[in-house]
Amino acid sequence: MSATNWDKSDWPTVGVCLALSGFGLSAVPFIGTKYGDWPEATALAIGLLPLVYIAIRMSLRFNSRLNQIEERLRLLEGGGAKSSLKV
Repeated sequence: MSATNWDKSDWPTVGVCLALSGFGLSAVPFIGTKYGDWPEATALAIGLLPLVYIAIRMSLRFNSRLNQIEERLRLLEGGGAKSSLKV
């Protein structure tokens, strides 16, 4: 099973999220001073939610990578044959 570029690298996702975040956060001062609190809160959410998404995605991917390393280490130490890693 071959992985696509979206599965291998986080940079495309990070680029899109940072672009969305930049537009949202740059609009906050201009929208908030002219139209009130609700549009300002919406622009702030548009700016911060992509950053929250990146943080959650990176932590989940890091956790899965650590689990893979721990599984390989367990197999190398002779702790069982749960998966088929050939040494």
